[in-house]
Amino acid sequence: MPYRKGQQVEHRDHQDELQRGEIRSSEGSGAQTRYAVQNEATLREDKVSEHQIERELQ
Repeated sequence: MPYRKGQQVEHRDHQDELQRGEIRSSEGSGAQTRYAVQNEATLREDKVSEHQIERELQ
């Protein structure tokens, strides 16, 4: 599922822990899409792939 800039999502970080954040940008297409997600807890920008995103938050 393609996500868009500004969407709030839950994602798995590199330690496989569930995090929340806002998508800031994306690059690539299809299964190879990478997202820059502003992490809500750390305020850092996480680089995640599409399979690391669990779900969109409302």
